[in-house]
Amino acid sequence: MADHPYLSGNALVCGDNLDVLKDLPAECVDLIYLDPPFQSNHDYVAVFKDRGTVDAQLRDIWRWTTESEARYQRLPEGALRDAINAIRLVSGKTSPMAAYGLFMGLRLVELRRVLKKAGSIYLHCDHRANWLLRILMDKIFGAQHFRNEIVWCYTGPSNTTRWFPRKHDTILFYAKSGANVFDRNSVRIPYVKLETGHTQGIFKAAATLSKSGKVPEDYWTEDRDGMTPVARLHGERIGYPTQKPLALVERIIKASSKAGALVLDPFCGCGTAADAAAKLGRSYLGIDISAIAVRVMEQRLASRGGAATPVIYKMGWEDYEWTVFEQRALMHESDAEDGLPGWAWAEDKVAGLLNAVPNSKKAGDGGVDARYYTEANEVIPIQVKMHKGQVGRPDLDKLLGVQASWNNQKIRAPMSLMVTLYPPSEGLKVFAAQQGRVRLRGEQYPKMQVLSVQEMLTKHTRPKLPPVDPRYFVGDTQTRLAISV
Repeated sequence: MADHPYLSGNALVCGDNLDVLKDLPAECVDLIYLDPPFQSNHDYVAVFKDRGTVDAQLRDIWRWTTESEARYQRLPEGALRDAINAIRLVSGKTSPMAAYGLFMGLRLVELRRVLKKAGSIYLHCDHRANWLLRILMDKIFGAQHFRNEIVWCYTGPSNTTRWFPRKHDTILFYAKSGANVFDRNSVRIPYVKLETGHTQGIFKAAATLSKSGKVPEDYWTEDRDGMTPVARLHGERIGYPTQKPLALVERIIKASSKAGALVLDPFCGCGTAADAAAKLGRSYLGIDISAIAVRVMEQRLASRGGAATPVIYKMGWEDYEWTVFEQRALMHESDAEDGLPGWAWAEDKVAGLLNAVPNSKKAGDGGVDARYYTEANEVIPIQVKMHKGQVGRPDLDKLLGVQASWNNQKIRAPMSLMVTLYPPSEGLKVFAAQQGRVRLRGEQYPKMQVLSVQEMLTKHTRPKLPPVDPRYFVGDTQTRLAISV
């Protein structure tokens, strides 16, 4: 088992956790903590501030799609199908809740499979879907293995006018068997005995320790337990919108695992569970589908100064680079905390990838975003189009006009290049090819080329360009684009 790439030591894996979990052998994990999407029906923006700033969109919106229906139809008779049927009966057969339940149910089945017999699972949720998750957990792990419904209580501002402020999360604690690890002595908290004639145990914030302390009840609070929301913990806050305090996860790890145990977090976000595990002498396996989140976790854990953290990009390193580029390139100007919207950032990155010089003007640049200088003093105009929509013929016509204009100004521009975010249509490729070829120092080059960043990063495709002026050479053109997050 130790030979498995995800289990040979601390590891962070970037990919769909369902695929990653299916790769794991049975009964290989000692403890699972998961803080999955809460079915909030929100888009979040994460602004990470640990060694740089990157904004990323995090979606917690669910829809019953044709893929959902196909997955449901493939479910065998049994506990999971029964649970999904119950959820569909209550919330509607094709409701967002049904889609969320199917998503979580498929993963909980795999989580039970990889959990050791003496292992436990803590599922963090809130009022929106805790009823649904309790159904799934009872069916998949067994109602007899339910241990606690822990309530994490916190305070904060609220402007509610028609209900009490909702200020708690729920943590569902289940075991895999009747022999789960539980070290009650490791989580005792201070208290003082008061002889009142009626009761002996009363909590106080600054109590004198009794000889053994007290095992906390199933409600955890800011003041008594030191579990302040991260928004008010400047020393911990990274910028992830759903980040949880270290103290909360540390208590779980202390209570339900031994030193050297493997802690799994399949929705690891900014890495709080991995951080807590490392701090407490446990190994960790963190999984997240966001490449940006995984890179931030890598930096966070490296800052602890512990053992090296292998980062395994299940999707492939090239796909990881592309994912980071795509997310940043599509950022809106209002999202750009560093003052540089995604399209402007992308123009500079594309120029660096091609050993070109980016245009210092980011608006009103006449359709030229970068210039490629050849060793024979030719200048090749490069236009960069970073948006979701398809680039059209008018864009290429405009670039041809720039090339013609430069030649009229006695600037030698023998060819031009258009770089798009996504692969161009076949029609645009044909149009570019119809512009013919040009011979430069015995070599044939297309007069116009159009290709995408996605092709450059995932397929190592490069435009055919004359040798660059050595003064502008910044590296081998096959070198991957360095993306700082």
